[in-house]
Amino acid sequence: MLELMRALSGVSGVSSREEDMRALIRALALPWADEVREDPLGSLIVRKKGKNSGKSLLLSAFMDECGVMVSDFTEQGFVRFQTVGQVDRRCLIGKRVLLGERALPGVIGMKPVHLSSKEERKSVPKTKDLYIDIGARSKDEARSRLEPGDVGFFPVSCGPFGEGLWRGGALESRIPCAVLLRLLREELSADCTFVFAAQAQVGNRGALAAAGREKPDVWHVPENQRENRLGGGVVLPVSDRGAMYDRELFERLRSLAEEQHIPWQIQAADPDRSDAGAYVCAGIPTAGLALPVRYCHAPVELAALSDARAMLDLCRSFVTAEEERG
Repeated sequence: MLELMRALSGVSGVSSREEDMRALIRALALPWADEVREDPLGSLIVRKKGKNSGKSLLLSAFMDECGVMVSDFTEQGFVRFQTVGQVDRRCLIGKRVLLGERALPGVIGMKPVHLSSKEERKSVPKTKDLYIDIGARSKDEARSRLEPGDVGFFPVSCGPFGEGLWRGGALESRIPCAVLLRLLREELSADCTFVFAAQAQVGNRGALAAAGREKPDVWHVPENQRENRLGGGVVLPVSDRGAMYDRELFERLRSLAEEQHIPWQIQAADPDRSDAGAYVCAGIPTAGLALPVRYCHAPVELAALSDARAMLDLCRSFVTAEEERG
């Protein structure tokens, strides 16, 4: 699975501009899928028939990430911007960003410290007080390189970090996507639909669209959490701010984890709204799996490889067990 995590970490997928990420996932899925298609909102729908074509399962992970969007230019040639998704602005200052279709390099800056007031130095600057320096000398020069609406992402090298950890960008989406792609390569017991949802960071829009079109018997989603211990195992949430998960499915997942000695942990705090609410509102029995990520929504995130393996193991066991239930 490490090869998949490394491949996914090197591609931009800012919400509403997931083209590159979608193309990569499509290429990785095609050799193993029976059907691959894109829905009108940009989510990728992948189907694979199981050995026993009985129960239909849907497994979903979002593929987009937070980023920035060009909003305006200053007379000096700096780029004004807004964030896409919940970006932690405390981490933005001095970060590299690649902008637009040409991946134009820039650096996020602010008023120099020696020109800042004492009060300004005590607070986190607002996004409107930051800018992106692209090396332009005037507004016209900046406009010739970019235009309002262009998005940017944070280029982050990925790889092992410390003992058993993985460093990279947007791990909250990249690892669950890698889990689903790895599962897709295996012989499955049940018919499965894999949804790689678009625009989760700006309102779970991809999942809302998919929920209205796909009609599985059971829906299961690898999601992300923030408050649990790295290395403690896959997280089993009972709810998030947009949905209450199916209690019976939760208990089946917990039993599977215990029976097969898969490390797991209960959610430690009320998580943010996830894609789950879209499927719950569509009347589909829904359960979730979560992955603890350190520094979530910052340009660089950390996750434990053992937690990713636990998520894959439980997903695999869940698909097999659901088909055996009939």
